[in-house]
Amino acid sequence: MKIGLVWECPWTPSSYGKLALWTAYGLLKEGFSVRLYCPSMPEMSLYSRCVDYTVKCLHRSLGVCVDPGQPLEVCHSAVACNDRDVDVYIIGGTPFGRVESKWVEQCSHSQKPVAGYFVTETSIVQPMLAMWLAHVDAVAFPARAVAEAFLAHEPARELHKDWILAPHGLPDYYRTLTPDQILDYGLKAMDSGDAERLKPALESRSEGSLYGTIAKDHPRKDYAALLSAFALLKHKHPGRKLRLFLGLIKAVGAPMWNVDAIKATLGLADDDILTLEPRLQETGITELGLLFAYSLLNAYILATLGEGFGLPLVEAGSLGIPIVATRTPVIEELWEGYPLLAESKPIVVSEGFILYGTDYADLASKMEVLLDENSWEKCSKQAKATASRYTLDRMVEGVVKLGTRWTGW
Repeated sequence: MKIGLVWECPWTPSSYGKLALWTAYGLLKEGFSVRLYCPSMPEMSLYSRCVDYTVKCLHRSLGVCVDPGQPLEVCHSAVACNDRDVDVYIIGGTPFGRVESKWVEQCSHSQKPVAGYFVTETSIVQPMLAMWLAHVDAVAFPARAVAEAFLAHEPARELHKDWILAPHGLPDYYRTLTPDQILDYGLKAMDSGDAERLKPALESRSEGSLYGTIAKDHPRKDYAALLSAFALLKHKHPGRKLRLFLGLIKAVGAPMWNVDAIKATLGLADDDILTLEPRLQETGITELGLLFAYSLLNAYILATLGEGFGLPLVEAGSLGIPIVATRTPVIEELWEGYPLLAESKPIVVSEGFILYGTDYADLASKMEVLLDENSWEKCSKQAKATASRYTLDRMVEGVVKLGTRWTGW
């Protein structure tokens, strides 16, 4: 059986890119044939419409590698849902996103079954947008809160009463590696100049005072709330070397945040905020680079207006890095029982989405808890235990159910 996965390109350094690669890898392990369709692949290569993509693992000795053991067949998404040798197509992403909506529209005319693996950041999807579900034969969601957002309207609910839960999941190295192993490996590979630039981060880390986030530059990521919470905490603890690492990724997302202006308004010094090199902000960072950045932190902080899943929280938590995050329906579901979710209030934004405004004072209060060593240890164990629920095997199991619904495989 051949499954056509219409999503992000497997080489793209983003959550969607990784999920596409990991899902393809998991499906191949289960004995399926896979073809990926993605937007940054050329529409036509010299001799064919598709190319073979081979995963090159430079850090296999550390274990940071998802290698399918064979080339992945990748085609441009413009030709998705037209190949006769594909048995079922699965579209990933947000169906009302500009790119994904084109996929849903073109695939709705396919002669083959088409399924959706959909996310949303709003707690209720507008009725007309929710009816994108009428264009797919079956659907899976990564969280119940996401399903409820799409199926809040009766017509959509009637179409997909039998939706499938398929939480996003991580490969094994997130659970087997430790931050110290990753840092040791990364520091040995660095040149002296890069290692020198890390000294302030390592100084704060050794004191238990380095907070941080790695997230795209996007209107849904609330950098204003994060910086405000950090400034409040910094003012309250002048004797500590509190620093905030901002891994602001501009390679994906939509330009939004002027961090320098917010920093100046809040009275934060240049030395208080550590950032990625400009080059890495523009290109994105590799999987090892991301793991290294997580491992630098004493705590991963996500102030957000809304999440479809919140993969970085699970990634950081899997490494035993305590997390602090805005309380949204999805995050509250996935992190049920975890103590460091900051209070928020629902707000309606101009697009008609219901999102969540972070209480930055409560965010600062939750961050302050982790300055106590005993509390840090407790939350580290809780974060790791919670994140351990979200495995690649569990995600692939849900995707297999979605893809084989029509076949009796």
